[in-house]
Amino acid sequence: MKQVTDNVYVDTGLRGCNPGFVITEEGIVMIDSPQRPSDTLKWRDEMKGKGEIRYLINTEPHPDHITGNFFFPETVVAHQGTREAFCSLSVNMIMDRIKAIDPEELPLMEGYFLKAPSITFSERLFLYLGHHSFELIHLPGHTASQIAVYIPEERVVFTGDNVFHKVQTFLHQSYPDEWLRSLKRIEDLDVDLIVPGHGGVCDKSYLKEQASFIEEWTEAVREAIRQGLSKEEAQAKISFLDRYPMDIGLAARGPEVQRMNVERLYDVLKGR
Repeated sequence: MKQVTDNVYVDTGLRGCNPGFVITEEGIVMIDSPQRPSDTLKWRDEMKGKGEIRYLINTEPHPDHITGNFFFPETVVAHQGTREAFCSLSVNMIMDRIKAIDPEELPLMEGYFLKAPSITFSERLFLYLGHHSFELIHLPGHTASQIAVYIPEERVVFTGDNVFHKVQTFLHQSYPDEWLRSLKRIEDLDVDLIVPGHGGVCDKSYLKEQASFIEEWTEAVREAIRQGLSKEEAQAKISFLDRYPMDIGLAARGPEVQRMNVERLYDVLKGR
């Protein structure tokens, strides 16, 4: 866990997303929850000494962002699309994921259920706590329901997985054109620090590199389509694994992620 401003804490060393929290005069606001139950429990204990947790915000519906919701009784806030995406998840799916990561964690999941957001929004939501304001902005890209959490008083934005800082980018459910527009909107925010969904904390100078990587991926698949390659042929040919490492604990999934990225972009570019 790292303190990045006077009131903002982030952990970029966990397997899964980068969870964070903000301390205000009236309690704590969490952004995403850790994936592994033991990490979640450590986070919960750490926060107990810093204030009462009031809200938990999910930036997207992928399991590494929402699995830990169960361990917090607080109100969960997210985009409406993220709540709807919970319908495609199941307790068994989450259990299988934890079993694959670390089967010794399963006893901590007793009584587990999927805790969906109870407050949702479509385009923008403002949350005020103490002297802090939290602007939740719908910025589709990595997923359709992706959001950013902008905290102007701290000059920080949590981008969720619209930013992968110096690690492989997952495009398996992406909307590349919208993603590029969302990165430009993030660039317009008055912030010093970006907390990405994966990778280390960075600043706005990295946004151009992130955009360029998405454009390269898209162009590589577009060129494969121009050459008449099938989806399977494109998957066999295209890989950017030499560009960035996989995130923590995901090295073995590198080839799979490349295939998933090609499949998604192929379908998007073919209008499917």
